[in-house]
Amino acid sequence: MRQVRSVSRRQFLTAVGHTAGSNAMLRAAAVLGAGAGAAACDESTVDPFGHSPRPEDWPGDVGRGRTVAILGAGLAGMSAALELTRLGFECTLLEAREAAGGRTRTLRAGDVASEFDAEQTCAFDADPRLYFNAGPSRIPHHHELLLGYCREFGVPLETFTNDNRAARLHDPRQFGGAPQIARRLRADFRGQVAALLATAIDRGALDQELTAADRARLVGALGSFGDLDASARFGGSERAGFPGQDRAGSRERGTSLDPRPLSSWLDDGFWMARVAFTEGLDQQSTMLQPVGGMDQIAKAFQTQIEPSLTLGAVITALRKRSEGVTVEYEQAGAARELQADFGLVTLPAPVLAGLTTDFSAEARREIGGFQYTSAVRIAFQAPRFWERNHNIYGGISWTNQAITQIWYPNHDFGAEQGVVLGAYSFGGAAGDGLTAQPPPQRLTTAVNQASAVHPEFATEASRGISVAWKNVPFQRGGWGVSTPDVLLQPDDRYYFAGEHLSRLQGWQEGAILSAYRAVDGIVSAVSS
Repeated sequence: MRQVRSVSRRQFLTAVGHTAGSNAMLRAAAVLGAGAGAAACDESTVDPFGHSPRPEDWPGDVGRGRTVAILGAGLAGMSAALELTRLGFECTLLEAREAAGGRTRTLRAGDVASEFDAEQTCAFDADPRLYFNAGPSRIPHHHELLLGYCREFGVPLETFTNDNRAARLHDPRQFGGAPQIARRLRADFRGQVAALLATAIDRGALDQELTAADRARLVGALGSFGDLDASARFGGSERAGFPGQDRAGSRERGTSLDPRPLSSWLDDGFWMARVAFTEGLDQQSTMLQPVGGMDQIAKAFQTQIEPSLTLGAVITALRKRSEGVTVEYEQAGAARELQADFGLVTLPAPVLAGLTTDFSAEARREIGGFQYTSAVRIAFQAPRFWERNHNIYGGISWTNQAITQIWYPNHDFGAEQGVVLGAYSFGGAAGDGLTAQPPPQRLTTAVNQASAVHPEFATEASRGISVAWKNVPFQRGGWGVSTPDVLLQPDDRYYFAGEHLSRLQGWQEGAILSAYRAVDGIVSAVSS
């Protein structure tokens, strides 16, 4: 049996440098993400979240005679209330707003988007197909807990196009500021990298690592991977499309686009990051979305837990008792109090930090320092110029301007009107800057910057509405970005949950995972 030798990234790059030159090695390093300060890819990490408990692990009726106060009716609070009730616990779910769902929210005609210093009324046409997901918008195909609830509740799903090769990539500093079609850059990337590796093999770089037969097979595979010619060279590919395909109506199919050299776009990390984006596990196809808006999931959950739900309950203080918890809140202007055996806190950390509590000093310190992203979304109603003029059906375009992304609707293709995101900015200076702008200025910024990608924004996008997560009451941020520690454990009889306390921060699945961990802790406490 032939011995198979593994080839490390470092060995490959060294071989390329010896045979194709140091410049080629540096370019290959950029392609492979081998930065000088990168952490070793084989370093092991400790999972702070432990195993992921599931409902079938819990003994039935274990909670009979026990009470739980659940604070916050987002996905974490509602899934916890559902599963605890099924286990026999008596749950009271307190929510400050007049609808459940937390950040899982969809805006339609007449809905109001409130911020601390501003209110906007959604002016879309009164058409159920015209909606704006002002929170979560997509579901990875392997987020099985959330998808399982969709099946159980009868929430219909449809495809969310995360990666559209007809979408645009835009850097004002390169290519004369002209947006580039994603398919062309991706084809050039694959072709150039495949040709580079084929050159290294041809010059004997991998003679010690691979047999002659394996080298031949690898060159053949690279030809398919990068669409190389018979000489294993890359001279362009039909995968990149044809001239004129940046606009509808082009019928030309006979002329290939000239490939761009790697140096024209590898020098800027923007292009490589965009090419690699949908390789991430939570961004891979197939992505899904509920038919009619993401709030269909929240509404289905609310129907399930309605008997436990108290809306309009603004929590003011959380206190400990010797054998339980006390929750102080206000409802309809009256001060109220709820006592329970256990408390499950699913509030975002910035909201929780503003409450009076007698948590441990360590818990209060972690809550007060927990960081959230400053995400902003800006939506417009418009005739579907992206479909009509550019053959773009769903998906995302990217720009390194502050707006960051443009999202196209993934439903009702071919309809006259649609809701397009003119901006989705998350974190950093871009998110902070848009968050600081008043809503009218945000709309102007989005139109001006999106027009660099699609000039039609300036004339056809209207009825804009925005949401800046950090400015939203009872929310105060997009999603958690700090690494949790103390809050993964209970503080006496208070347990904590929320997407910020999961391995999937920013995802609805993470909220449910964290709720399951908290339910598991309460069940264990009762059982012991």
